Parts: sequence; C-alpha cells; structure tokens
Amino acid sequence: MTRPFHLHGLLLLFGAGWGLMQPATKVARAAGFEPWGMMAWQGVVTLAICWALVARRGGPAFPATRAEWAFCARLAVLGTLIPHVASYTAVGHLQAGLMAILISTIPLFALPMGLVARTETADPRRVAGLALGLGGVALIAASRDGVGGGDLAWIATALIAPICYALNSTWIAKAGMAGLDPLRAFLGAAVVFAPVSIAAAFASGQAKALFAPGEALASAAVLAIAGGHTLIYAGFLWLLGRAGSVFASQTAFLVTGFGVAWSMLLLGERYPWAVGVALALMLAGLALVRPARRATDG
Repeated sequence: MTRPFHLHGLLLLFGAGWGLMQPATKVARAAGFEPWGMMAWQGVVTLAICWALVARRGGPAFPATRAEWAFCARLAVLGTLIPHVASYTAVGHLQAGLMAILISTIPLFALPMGLVARTETADPRRVAGLALGLGGVALIAASRDGVGGGDLAWIATALIAPICYALNSTWIAKAGMAGLDPLRAFLGAAVVFAPVSIAAAFASGQAKALFAPGEALASAAVLAIAGGHTLIYAGFLWLLGRAGSVFASQTAFLVTGFGVAWSMLLLGERYPWAVGVALALMLAGLALVRPARRATDG
C-alpha cells in the first residue's frame, strides 16, 4: 500500500527528532546535569504537556481504576524511570552515536521475549536478523576503542534501556493497556514518575536549576529532551495507529542513522571501524526482525 507523502514526512521527522536526543543528552551531561536531575525536569515537562493534550481533547483525563493505575505504574517504571536513568548514566561515558546504535536493539530483545510470551512468531528470516543484530552488539563489546575506554560496564548499562522497552512492549502486547488509550496511559505514567524523579533528584543531590550563568545551551538541551521525547512519542503512537506497525517500525532505522549523523555533525564524534561494521550488521538485523505485515498495516 502506498502511503501519503505526509506520513513519510512524519516518519522522517520523528526519526530525526529522536536521533537528536542522544547528542542533546551528551551536551546536558557534559555541563553537569546528572541523570536524576534531568529526569526531574523531564517529569515536570512531560506531565504538563500530556495534561494539556488530554485536556484539549476532552473526556476523562486521569486513570480511574486500580487496574489502570497499576498499568501506568508499570509503564512509568519500565518505559521511563529505569531506561532513562540507565541511558542518561551511560551517555556520560559513551559516545552519543554509539548510544543511538545500542538503543536500536529494542526489536532484537523484543523478539525472543515475544516468543516466550507467544506474542511473536519465529521464522528463519527473523532468527537470522536476531543473530545479525546481536552479532553487531558483540562486535561493539569486543572493540576496545571508542566505547568508553573499553569499560564494558557502560555498554551493559546502556543496554538496560532497550531491554526495558522490549519487556514493556511485550507485556502490552500480551496483556493490553487496561482499557486506556496511549495518551491517557502516558499521562498516568507521568503522574507516577514525575514525583518519584523529583524526590530522587533532591535525595541524591542531583537536583539542578535551569539556565544558570553559562549553562543556557545545556539547559535548553534538557528542555528539548523532555519536550521532544513526549511530543515525538505521542506523534509516533498516532502514526502507529494511522499507518500500521510495519511502516512505523522503520523509525528504528532513522533514529539510529540520524543519531550517528547528528553526533558526528554536532559533537565531532568519530568511530572505529568495528562500530561501523556493527552498525551495518544491526541495521540488517532490524530489517529482518521488524514486524511482519498484518492486515491492519495495509
């Protein structure tokens, strides 16, 4: 099915926007913003944006039942708190482009999880894709240049984020969203993770004010990360419903490519040959692992 031109434009926009998040995070971390401090501001901005979007649409805003709040709490933990703190920590020690590559492993982890949960099916093509993708991760881990001084602990920390995202998506595919639409679910999750993030930031001494003298660029990066994640994710959910999972899944290629390109352009990053080969392997793996076409995808 041929997609309208504007859908391709949105796909490109979301990929470029999400790809910019890793370099922006690198800028904020280099200026002294710590993970929980960034999460505190993200919680405030996400809560404000989600509430405004839901209120503009009308109807019930916040989750109402115990099952709905339980789902939102799980979404907050697996979809935001754990993965963002892990990625914000790792990007302080790894190149931003490398982080963009590692984040793209979500489908590679989601496939075996889906097989266990019986929400995915295996075929030789997807198994080959999984092998290629994981081979790319192994090649990055084996490289001692350009990966945080060869400290594999930071690579493992970075991989916590895609593992959480994959677990969360598998759980949703298996059990549903407790009757919530994506935007209300995201708002409920923000109600949970915003106060937790703020409390953790103050308790850990990582709370940091925005726009201190000489930190305008870093503060703008923090706000861009918070607002960008929220608006792009909301738009991606719309695209998923409008164009189907096969079309929307192509965002993973764009996020990875733009993440590496933005990092090279804005931060001057350069990578050893092993990272380039790993990127090629993982993009090939993603192409094979991505969702099969369904009737709803057109």
